[in-house]
Amino acid sequence: MISTGINALDEMLGGGIPGGDKVLYSMEPGVNGQFFMISTLSAALKKGLTCLVILPNTTVDAFRHDAISMHVDKKTLCSDKLVLIDVIDRERIQKGASSKEAKARDWKARTQKICRDRRIDVIFVYFDLLYEEFGLETALCILESARENRRTTLILEHLNLEGEPLVDRFIREHAFDLVLTIRASSHPLPPFSYFTLLHTSWAPIPVRSIPFSVQEGRVIPYIPKIVVIGPEKSGKSTFISHTSVTGHPPAIAGDPDDKTAPGSMDFGRLRWKDFDITLYGIPGQTEFDPHILPTLRHAMGVVIVIDANNPGVLPRANYLAGLVAKQRIPFVIAANTKRRQHVMTEKEIRSALALPREIPLYFISATEIEDVHRVLESLVDYITRISS
Repeated sequence: MISTGINALDEMLGGGIPGGDKVLYSMEPGVNGQFFMISTLSAALKKGLTCLVILPNTTVDAFRHDAISMHVDKKTLCSDKLVLIDVIDRERIQKGASSKEAKARDWKARTQKICRDRRIDVIFVYFDLLYEEFGLETALCILESARENRRTTLILEHLNLEGEPLVDRFIREHAFDLVLTIRASSHPLPPFSYFTLLHTSWAPIPVRSIPFSVQEGRVIPYIPKIVVIGPEKSGKSTFISHTSVTGHPPAIAGDPDDKTAPGSMDFGRLRWKDFDITLYGIPGQTEFDPHILPTLRHAMGVVIVIDANNPGVLPRANYLAGLVAKQRIPFVIAANTKRRQHVMTEKEIRSALALPREIPLYFISATEIEDVHRVLESLVDYITRISS
């Protein structure tokens, strides 16, 4: 298996990318997705694999400079396991060939020779110029011809200006084994980038979309801010306390975005499956309602916790759900139970809160870490699903 260099993504893939597969990192305009290719290249070189990088739009020196700025080790980039074809090589082919067909033959001959002589394990291709010059069929044919006995893994990075139909061609017509799309969203606010595991050929992995940030050259899946609200004594503090690796996250004197927030606000931070998640819990008493909207500012999602054994909380929960919905922030419902027993049914809760079918509702025990994680994972999926 070839690691992507992103722990959470490797875990989703069952350990990484099977050797000999074909991979597409498809970026939409305006997204900084180049770290995915660099991360996988760095991981492959560290594993001792021999890699060919085709970068027809830049020089070797410029590529190394950019990679170092992304925190790739300089020694790794100078390894004899790394072979590069750059813009200078492309210009030589352009000048030496009289037709598009001749250029394609030269590209084939050059890549085949390198892969054969150096026994290349992985070919990394910045695909935009090859696609622009030769079209999809011919450009892929050039690269396929270099994959000796289909042993060599092929990984493309491509700026997709044509949308889903082009991605579908990679999957349906050209049998790519892994397709990852990298996109940006402006809804809900604040804007964020996310990657979607769109297709895998070797396992029935469900389509997943994960927000991410780039920190010190690493792709970190994350949700920057989730707010936990609910009626009084619903289990919010217990829910948040079970997000922390210690089980007892510290309290802070208010939200950094709102200096007027109550000092009794709960605060939790968790690194879970390579996610960076921060939670802010607002006390359920009505006297704290003026702090709800300021705390929701810049939130990407909300968990509304209710006591599943107390129908009397439903009017209050309905008010809170309406408040969040008006801000157009994604939310899920966590119906907290004791000993897995609850008085209210899902139908009763949905009816009382006027919840559409697509809004997730879970019966959980706030003292069970797995239940808390399941709710957070559901919210992450819901955020990216409605934002794409």
